[in-house]
Amino acid sequence: MLLKRIEKKTLAEALEAVRTECGADALVVETRPTRTGFLVVAARPETRLPQQPATAPPLLRWTRGFQPLAAAAADFGVSATVLHAVERALLGTKVDLSRPGDPALPNLAARVLAALVHEAPGFESTDPRFRVQALVGPTGVGKTTTLAKLAARAQGRGESIAILTLDTYRVAAVEQLRAFADLLGAPFAVAFTTTDLKRLLAEHRACDRIFVDTTGRSPRDRDALPALEGNLRAAGAAVLLCLAAGTHARDARLVLDAYEGLGLEAVCLTKWDETVAPGEALAAVVERGLPFSHLCIGQEVPADIVVAQGMEIARAVFARLAAGAAA
Repeated sequence: MLLKRIEKKTLAEALEAVRTECGADALVVETRPTRTGFLVVAARPETRLPQQPATAPPLLRWTRGFQPLAAAAADFGVSATVLHAVERALLGTKVDLSRPGDPALPNLAARVLAALVHEAPGFESTDPRFRVQALVGPTGVGKTTTLAKLAARAQGRGESIAILTLDTYRVAAVEQLRAFADLLGAPFAVAFTTTDLKRLLAEHRACDRIFVDTTGRSPRDRDALPALEGNLRAAGAAVLLCLAAGTHARDARLVLDAYEGLGLEAVCLTKWDETVAPGEALAAVVERGLPFSHLCIGQEVPADIVVAQGMEIARAVFARLAAGAAA
């Protein structure tokens, strides 16, 4: 069969191009992230599988072998778009999808999914682009607590830190962050204007890492985001979006649409421990082609935050299936 290479900015766009150019029954041989988006290698199948009747139950759209994995991942919240990408990649391998029970399938499916989960280790690196880090996101996602965790981790690595905030709307948030800074013995200041922010960054230029908290904004408040963008560009900050893991898919896409214009470097999924279906938010980010920096797994500072690892996330998606099989 003739293979076709298709590269697009997002996974969803790449799969749509596959459907357009190779047909709805195209076989996906390879799916992997690139520097600029996603590469999909696909081909039009030489023989078509028989179409399912229109009245077939929803799960029959999957191959028999992949169906248990799809059910487990869907229960986790993972979207059909991401699951179809995984299934089509598996169709290009030697794994048997004609029937359930291939022992190699779960691990191989996890490896394929892990390849779709971009990682952003730069936030804990010595790369100067990540020296100033600004946390953004909707209200109530835990930006301030996440910042405290990141700051404590940086200090634990032996870095000198400073903490700044642009959140002048909530007195409680300022005092909470000031208390965290005091516990860490780190300088803390409030910036009311872009000029203040530039001055404070200059004052703390000797610090290894500077963290900037921002005001939580509704993704529908589009008037406030340009001002925030101006501040972040003036700071030269690496922008980290905090997104609650329990956010529903439609709301997650709304948040990503609103905040992507800020030049996001990565996404931190917060409150992972507070939901049974983090896959909806996870899949929304994967489909957008954005990398993950961390997962927040509890309220303890600084313990309850881990660096995002694609393979560990992928294993979590299919863990319920493995638990069921073990039982």
